[in-house]
Amino acid sequence: MQQTAPLGLEAMAASFGLGLGTFLAIFIAISIWTLAVKGYALWHAAREEQKVWFVVLLVANTFGILELVYLLFFRPKEEEEA
Repeated sequence: MQQTAPLGLEAMAASFGLGLGTFLAIFIAISIWTLAVKGYALWHAAREEQKVWFVVLLVANTFGILELVYLLFFRPKEEEEA
């Protein structure tokens, strides 16, 4: 018995010119990337008690772009201990 994906998912994959398997692999990779970067950014914002950044990072879903901007430019730099 062959299992079929919902019509909407097949249509979405076809709209990008991809097969269903390739589309799902890309979708899963983007999801894992987003979860990892979001978690890391949220951890830093919470640790530094930056409540506004924490809420913005928690609510906004930008596929890791906003999280990278925070981590690269707005996260307080750690001071090295002598």
